[in-house]
Amino acid sequence: MKNTVMTALLLASTSVVLAQTAAPATTTTPAQPPVITADAAKKLVKISFVAGHGTHNNGLNYNGDAKGEKTLTVPLGWTVEVSLSNAGRMPHDMAIVAGTALPADPFKARLAFPNAATAVVAPSGATAAPTTFVVNRPGSYFVLCRVGKHAQNGMYVKLNVVNGAKAVTYK
Repeated sequence: MKNTVMTALLLASTSVVLAQTAAPATTTTPAQPPVITADAAKKLVKISFVAGHGTHNNGLNYNGDAKGEKTLTVPLGWTVEVSLSNAGRMPHDMAIVAGTALPADPFKARLAFPNAATAVVAPSGATAAPTTFVVNRPGSYFVLCRVGKHAQNGMYVKLNVVNGAKAVTYK
């Protein structure tokens, strides 16, 4: 009986030690929604995107979102102010272009709205000056990176400008 109790205690303590020394599970950086502030009275929305946030899509993402996984919806006629910072390891920018398919050469694609692009931002924490534009045409657009083949490799989210929308959403 005494040996059985000792054996049980020894096995239990070994299990605890093994549980405490097991390797931690690997995790990926979760998506971080863009910071969005909307003022319906002023018809103004401010959006902060972080390019290269985490490892999703090999760092070709905005706030961890890529390949059109998320859609920003903005009411028609609102003013949009976009800030872009770069947490990644390569340069990025942000531009809004129209179309149902990604452009073959995003730098040659016409902007959907005047001023709807940022400068290219250097890697590792740099920030572009905010850009401001009015979404004056309803429709579906791409928010994409024009650097290299970033957009073609999935660095884009979608933008819908909706006549009659009451609020800004990102989902």
